[in-house]
Amino acid sequence: MTTPDAPTGTVPGTAALRLAVRDIDKSFPGVNALTGVSLDVHAGEIHALLGENGAGKSTLGKLVGGVYSPDAGRIALDGVELCGIDERGAGKLGIAIVHQEGSLVPTLSVAENIFAGHAPLGWLGVVDRRRMEQGARELLSRLGSTIDPRAIVRSLSSAQAQIVEIAKALSREVKLLVLDEPTAALTQAETARLFEVVRTLKRNGVAIIYISHRLAEIFELCDNVTVLKDGRVTGHRAVAATSADELIRLMVGRQVVFARAASGSAGAVRLEVAHLSAPPFVADASFSVRAGEIVCLAGLIGSGRSETCEVIFGARRRADGAVRLDDKAVSFAGPWDAIAAGIAMMPEDRKDAGLFLERSIADNISAAVLKRVSPSGIVSLKASEALAQRFIDRLKISTPSSRQAVGNLSGGNQQKVLLAKWLAPEPRLLIVDEPTRGVDVGARAEIYRILRDLREQGLAILVVSSDLPEVLTLADRIVVMANGRSVGELQGATATEETVMRLATHQANELRGAA
Repeated sequence: MTTPDAPTGTVPGTAALRLAVRDIDKSFPGVNALTGVSLDVHAGEIHALLGENGAGKSTLGKLVGGVYSPDAGRIALDGVELCGIDERGAGKLGIAIVHQEGSLVPTLSVAENIFAGHAPLGWLGVVDRRRMEQGARELLSRLGSTIDPRAIVRSLSSAQAQIVEIAKALSREVKLLVLDEPTAALTQAETARLFEVVRTLKRNGVAIIYISHRLAEIFELCDNVTVLKDGRVTGHRAVAATSADELIRLMVGRQVVFARAASGSAGAVRLEVAHLSAPPFVADASFSVRAGEIVCLAGLIGSGRSETCEVIFGARRRADGAVRLDDKAVSFAGPWDAIAAGIAMMPEDRKDAGLFLERSIADNISAAVLKRVSPSGIVSLKASEALAQRFIDRLKISTPSSRQAVGNLSGGNQQKVLLAKWLAPEPRLLIVDEPTRGVDVGARAEIYRILRDLREQGLAILVVSSDLPEVLTLADRIVVMANGRSVGELQGATATEETVMRLATHQANELRGAA
């Protein structure tokens, strides 16, 4: 295939050109997702795609993987044209993609998902379940996982499901692997194991496109990086020859600094939790949150942080302990009671638990305040769209209109819609579970600004985050959890990653030993 030259970075040895992308355009209704995008990826190269949400990273990954077809331009794998080839055809050519939003069938087993479409067959063409489960077990073991291949996917945690997604991608002979935010739900140990696997694939000549918002991962793992902004390439760089500051400037056109904010003037205790338990995930949690304060729940995945918040919100049954709101004991039959009392909770999983992807921005934001936009018992489109437009302006949601379907937005803009949905009821206590998961640097800074502004307005905010720099950036106080228990409290102004992890890991080990 004859193609114009593309900007280059470092090439591993004399490796052959594996993927050539030339002058790609792609549009969706009301959105130009990509314009004139070109890049090269060589065999044995890990090539990062970086950019703000809505920059076109995931769209480009899906074009390479056959999920979408380009409107213009050319894509070739080892010189073979890919345009017009669907995802199944791309898979047969050796392209595997791990989607950010997940592609597993929740009602099937882990093994059935991993080998979907190419299960080993036995006599008379019947699926050989023993071989399939053994193959799944071996792939999971490569990723350091002991997940049961017979487990039903809907019973898995988000982190476990992500590992299954990666195992599924590795179940075929791979020439090009596209990883879209692969570590978003993984622990540090799981991330380290994934990196080992990716490096092994690189040594074996596999080309890897690595889409991530985490700059530290790009500098640790990748050879080259292509930066996108508003659907256009703003730069190609060799990772060893660039800096975080330069990449951020290419992404957002400005310097972004995540400094710790000065603590606000906290008011009266808004939420008080005493010896809360909800086996098997919550054993003994005690803490408080004041008006005008951000308290972060930190700890390892599995420490019970999210489950504790679900108990407070009435989404999980409480076994023991007490919850007080503005010094009044409360007990909620369900989330609707909590919302009526002035509590809102933004869930960790925006797609499965937070948003109606096929509905408009206006419909989603109005969902928690239907009475407000239905003065006569019928939803007023004018009221619903006016409410949505206020939050579009306030949260800087990138969209052509409030009538845009949420599923057509980038991950970061979906996250902003979810935050708007739970700000619409004007809560007294806002619980936010993983506020910036899958969100780019610029959107992350905006969400931090919004949360700090809400704090200054007197809102009590409880944040769950697995990102320690985020915890240290946001928190007035940090409550550390381990094995379902609150095991320590730190002041945000003086805490460090080391002091948080020392509490989380030391206490977790002590509690396991005691059990």
